[in-house]
This record gives sequence, structure tokens and C-alpha cells, in this order.
Amino acid sequence: MDKNQQISICGCGWLGLPLAAHLVTQGYAVYGSKRNVEDLKTLQSLGIHGIALQLPFTSIINENTDLTLFFSADILIINMPPGRMANSAEQFKKNVMQLSDLAKQHGTKKIIFISTTSVYAECQGEITEDTPTNPNTESGHAHVWLEEELRQQWQDNLVVLRLSGLIGSDRHPTKHIVKRYEATGEPLENGLTPVNLIHQQDIIAAIQSMIMQWPERKVLHLSAHTHPTRKQYYQTMAQHLNLAIPKFMNNGADSKWINAEQSCQALGLTLKYRDLMLFKPYA
Repeated sequence: MDKNQQISICGCGWLGLPLAAHLVTQGYAVYGSKRNVEDLKTLQSLGIHGIALQLPFTSIINENTDLTLFFSADILIINMPPGRMANSAEQFKKNVMQLSDLAKQHGTKKIIFISTTSVYAECQGEITEDTPTNPNTESGHAHVWLEEELRQQWQDNLVVLRLSGLIGSDRHPTKHIVKRYEATGEPLENGLTPVNLIHQQDIIAAIQSMIMQWPERKVLHLSAHTHPTRKQYYQTMAQHLNLAIPKFMNNGADSKWINAEQSCQALGLTLKYRDLMLFKPYA
């Protein structure tokens, strides 16, 4: 493990900011980007070298010392959402590839690209890291395209990390599910669909493992090891939150479930939040 490595994180939001802060505590030199200059104080207060980066990037990078340093990274973590506006997927592709080109020009050695298990959207049953992708949304197609383009550019110096639904101490889908149910009073679809979720702390541990030792497996994905049904999971979590208990239709049993055992083995990772039913929302 080389803690003299510089880690740059493009996108210091819900995942990127605590990841950057954790890596600082582990002794790494960490650079992090935010779109607005006024947000940099938060990064700097945590020991993160903050830089303002608005995409698409139009300035001459060599005139900006901070940006030059940002892209002179041992590992660049690209952690950007595609957005929800019309044509956002196309712009997302352009933005990520611009980042990749700049990283290549300025000496970045390796890339971790944060992707999504939505690339398996049309798949059914058990999903392993070797399951062929089959997306059904613009975002899913954009992520598959980017994974392939980045692989051509970086070869084995790229690791793709596909994440299941995100949960954490301040983020949980139960309230959203209950609101949807209360809005109509009608049972929700896909009560028998397996739940695929991963906790923020387990993602951070996985990424730190990649930094410490570059994995031989170059496509990884993360999900808790248990996959309760939507009905079982969200009814139980709603009880913990003292919310209305949503009703579900008993369909969706053939949907996908993410088996992340190979990824965890490749990273030497033991998930803290491996059994979703053992942890209350916001734990």
C-alpha cells in the first residue's frame, strides 16, 4: 500500500465527499471537485484539496495550476450522475469522455469509473460480474457505452464499479416508497422482486481496497448479500420508521438479484451491511 498516492475524485457529492474525507484520514493526498467555488470551503475544512470543475470544460487547463494537479493523479475516481434532463445521457457521455481525455493528457495513471447495476436492467435471475449487460434506459445505455469507451482508452488501468441502489445514514428509499403508496392507496407493483441495495460505508471500503491493491478483476459490482422481496423489506423498514405500511402486488418474482460474492472476494472485502434485514433505516 502506497499512501503517497494522489487520489482525485470528480464529484464530491453524497458518495464522493465522505469517500474523500475518509481517504484523507487514511493519509492519502486527496483532490476533490465541486461545480461551484463557494462549495470548496467544505472540502478544504476536511483536508481535501478542493477545485472548481464545471463540465463541459472550456478553459485552457494548463493555465490553471489546481486543475493540472487534479488531473496529475495516481488514481482518478469518476463519480458523476448522468442527470435527468432531456438529452442528459448524451451530455453525460461527453462530460465523462472529456474528463478521461484530460486525465490521459495530464498523466493520470488509473481510473475507477463508478457505474450502475442498471446496466443489467432487462436481465433476470442471478446476476454475476460476467453476466452480459442489457440496459433499458438512456442512462443505462450511456453507462454501458462509457464502460466500453473507457476500457479502450485505459485498458487494464480502468476498474468499473457497478453499484446497486444506494443507502446510507441519511439516504433510504423507504420514505419514497411509502409516499408513492399513500398517493394512490393502491398496492405497489413488484412485491416479489428481490431488493438490490448497497450501503455507503461498504462502497467506501471497496474503493479503498482498490486503491490499496489494484484488483485483477476489472469489472466489479456491489450489492448486499441478502435479497429480501420488496414487500418484505419495505414493509419491515416502514414499521421501523413508524410509517404507513405499504401494500404490494405479488408479482415480479423473476426479476434480477445481484450476486457480488466474486467482487467481494476480489477485493478481500467483508460487507458490514451484508444482511439488509438486520439494519434499520438510517443506521
